[in-house]
Amino acid sequence: MRIKFIEDIKHKIGKWVFLRELKLNKRIKSVCNLEDAKSIGILYEATSQEQILEIKPLVKYFFGLRKDVKAFGYVNSKKYDECHIPKLQYDFFNLKDLNWYYKPQNDYIKNFVQQEYDILINLSDSSCIPIKYLVASSLARFKVGQHEDGYEIYDLMIKLDKKEESVKKLIQEISKYLKVINR
Repeated sequence: MRIKFIEDIKHKIGKWVFLRELKLNKRIKSVCNLEDAKSIGILYEATSQEQILEIKPLVKYFFGLRKDVKAFGYVNSKKYDECHIPKLQYDFFNLKDLNWYYKPQNDYIKNFVQQEYDILINLSDSSCIPIKYLVASSLARFKVGQHEDGYEIYDLMIKLDKKEESVKKLIQEISKYLKVINR
């Protein structure tokens, strides 16, 4: 009971800091479609190899369109597995990179957040606080993610039916809308 109480306090402080940083973010907002985008950042949960494999086709697709792509995955563990070896388009951060209220902090996280991606895509749901921090503090021009009540962190929000909620379906919908938006 005591541990849950402490975790709840950490979450509430983290949410307060998150909302404050969201208000302070001074980025240039600009709607961007897939054709016009030169750089794309992707945030996702990467604890398991299956989660990494799920986003690989999207990264490959964007890379095939000659986009500068960086997939940044959050590993909900203090240790990395073999599948978490950084590669050209893939980087990872884990629990060791978070402060006590779950805010991600280190140099490569800072570099990712300060990169002015034309499009930033969040493939995780609202329960992943570290990724939400990155979305909120990112200087990306056009932010895309799954609809979340009470959070105005995206420029384009995709709402999925409860029975269809999956990363694969979210990827399909985001790809569809990025092709037709702003034409």
